[in-house]
Amino acid sequence: MEGDESKQNFGFLSKKPYDPPSWALHLNPLPSHVYSLAHTPTPIHRWNLPNLPKDVEVWIKRDDLSGMQLSGNKVRKLEFLMADAVAQGADCIITIGGIQSNHCRATAVAARYLNLDCHLILRTSQAIVDKDPGLVGNLLVERLVGANVELVSKEEYSRIGSVALTELLKERLINEGRRPYVIPVGGSNSLGTW
Repeated sequence: MEGDESKQNFGFLSKKPYDPPSWALHLNPLPSHVYSLAHTPTPIHRWNLPNLPKDVEVWIKRDDLSGMQLSGNKVRKLEFLMADAVAQGADCIITIGGIQSNHCRATAVAARYLNLDCHLILRTSQAIVDKDPGLVGNLLVERLVGANVELVSKEEYSRIGSVALTELLKERLINEGRRPYVIPVGGSNSLGTW
């Protein structure tokens, strides 16, 4: 039965070698592994839209069906980024975004799946920075999976910048004996684009 069960989950949460397509072999960095964080393959559905010309069809790749907490393009980026974090020996993840960032939610969930602590820097209004923003939307999921949340005002975010804010947190965690891995806003870097 165990073999049948592992086939049904399509290797979810498994580390897999990644073989880049031949046309991309000149790119850097070349990822060697990914973590299977999405339930793939996701289906492609024809979308019937009114008033389209006769010879036009619209098809949608349903990445919203890749997993409840990790849906969309965020999970595809995180499959590469989390594999890199683990390969580098990270014990925690740092990322940054808006208070209801889908990327931050997906990162917190992926980190929990892989037994990594997650530290989120969330941008919000000054009024909310000074009080508890509660348990709503993505913030609820982030707190449920045990993410460490730090709030920063939009003004401070603009003044200091996302890179400097994550670097300050990284230095603080290193001084505490941790091994953090920083994922930029939206997971958008050369590795995340894979």
